[in-house]
Amino acid sequence: MKIIGITGGVGAGKTTVVDILLTHYDVVFLCCDTIAHDLMKKGNTAYEQIVNHYGEKILGADGEIDRKKLSEEAFLTEGGTAFLNCIVHPLVRMEVDARIAACKQAEYRGMILVEAALLLEAGYHDICDEIWYVYASEETRRERLRKNRGYSDEKITALFQKQYTEEQFKAGCDFIIKNETEEKQTQGTVLEQVQSRLASV
Repeated sequence: MKIIGITGGVGAGKTTVVDILLTHYDVVFLCCDTIAHDLMKKGNTAYEQIVNHYGEKILGADGEIDRKKLSEEAFLTEGGTAFLNCIVHPLVRMEVDARIAACKQAEYRGMILVEAALLLEAGYHDICDEIWYVYASEETRRERLRKNRGYSDEKITALFQKQYTEEQFKAGCDFIIKNETEEKQTQGTVLEQVQSRLASV
């Protein structure tokens, strides 16, 4: 069993790379963002702590946490994002550890992918055999975020400023997957890079 961490800045194309790996390899995929969202659902571990801190203004009509409202509130509140991370990240890590332990107990022999934008900041080096950095230039990432998510340049800049720089990502990762190509070319170029890396480790 090999545990690979997948990280990279917003708009780099982590989801595209993960989808390609899921298609071509025997993979158990642990998306930290999805796990965090599950933990924030009503009745789950993080829900009460988050609502107590930010108030019911972050809830939707169904009583569940509205992620857009929560994101806006955390961004506007001094230390809000840091507080949110302090609640959620340790709980996500516990869940990731539990799922990896279950795979080991089941004697799984494939690849486990652990994906998160904040993988390095959250200290996942100790459980990953390697951490791979999905790279795309700032220009490419901006274009993708404008086209695919409708983000303004101001919002994109604010997101970039909250994440690691290219230099920090490269310093903390073992392998770089370049994801600059057009979508129709992405699968072939990513597969070539991954196959070459897996053959050498």
